[in-house]
Amino acid sequence: MNALMNWMEQHLVPIANRFAQNPILKTMSEGAMSLLAVIMVGSIFSILNGIPWEPYTNFLNNTHLNEFFAFIPAITTELLGLYMAFSVGRAGAKNFGQPESAFMCGILSMACYLVLVPIDSVEGVSSIQTKYLGTQGIFVALIGGILSSSIVTCIIQKKIVIKMPSGVPPMVGENFAALIPGFVIITLFALIKWIFLLTPYGNPIDCIYSIIQTPLQALTSSLPAFLLLILIAQILWFFGVHGSYSVLPILFPLWIGYAGENTANAAAGLPIEHILNAGMWDLACLGGAGATIGLVIWLCFFSKSAQYKDFGRLTFPCGVFGVNEPAIFGLPIMLNPIMFIPFVITPVVIVSLAYSLISIGLITPPVGLIGAGSIPPFLHGLANGSLSFAIYELIAIGISMIIYYPFFKLIDKQALLKEEQGEKNE
Repeated sequence: MNALMNWMEQHLVPIANRFAQNPILKTMSEGAMSLLAVIMVGSIFSILNGIPWEPYTNFLNNTHLNEFFAFIPAITTELLGLYMAFSVGRAGAKNFGQPESAFMCGILSMACYLVLVPIDSVEGVSSIQTKYLGTQGIFVALIGGILSSSIVTCIIQKKIVIKMPSGVPPMVGENFAALIPGFVIITLFALIKWIFLLTPYGNPIDCIYSIIQTPLQALTSSLPAFLLLILIAQILWFFGVHGSYSVLPILFPLWIGYAGENTANAAAGLPIEHILNAGMWDLACLGGAGATIGLVIWLCFFSKSAQYKDFGRLTFPCGVFGVNEPAIFGLPIMLNPIMFIPFVITPVVIVSLAYSLISIGLITPPVGLIGAGSIPPFLHGLANGSLSFAIYELIAIGISMIIYYPFFKLIDKQALLKEEQGEKNE
């Protein structure tokens, strides 16, 4: 075990650190995270409009609240590609070394995204198909936001801008400074669109959705791949690296698409299509990474040693809301060989069992509400539109307690012996 940990610490952790600090991945992650408010509001109203209980649906129809609830998803989750283009461009400016140009990069990124969107013209009336502004366009928004912000920041850093005299108001000077970067990047994206018009796809959004997004969704929709990402995150956490930050940039773009499609299905009374979503990741992190909710319950209510009883009282409220950095770094779980096994296997067991129960129809899957990881168990399941999933979260707490129990007893016994020995020495 020590040899394995030493090897991982020497080879895996440095790679993970470089991965987490990569400016492109940070831009993707920060761009997606900045949309959590839009995503959560839209998802909640989609769930409210799709609860399959006849008296409730009749009430919505009779009061026309169903129309009111439909307004909000239409301008939130159904336009995520558009919002993503701005947020990624804005985050890109910060991560590529030009934070003072963040707003400009966001606007130019959104403009470039709209350049790529197909425009229909019927009887002299031009229109944009909203499907290209939603989840189908997320990957184009990510790629376009990163590309546009990197080019714009490069132009600005090389000072290829129009400089106004010192007496000109700052706002005017900033607008003129954006002319050359804006002209270059929008022209470039128009050229990209023109090239795609000559291909069978017709536009880059359909091309990327077919070639990249759909196959990647299929890959990450498999249970083995999902469990592998959980394992990687857990191992990195064990060595003190923020495992979630290292893995989630891969998943966030997909989860945003899943959330939009799943909430639309829930609102229409259709089955949830994407099961392995943000809700299942939150399940793997009940109480925080490692599903440590069971451990902090043992520490808080059943410790015999004063050390862990006091520590448990401090960490239990944090664990209820999905925050377990105090346990990882304070217990510690990090680099603690005793805690390695339960820390790694507990989330795998919980998620695997949940997936099996969903597959046989005993529980309904969560819609994948992004940013809901801090909602306490059971309430988290309800927020994700599934009562049976909420009940399973309570069962998962029991599973976490069972797995962590022998390891808790071991550390508590060791601490108690030390305390008794210290009293004797006094």
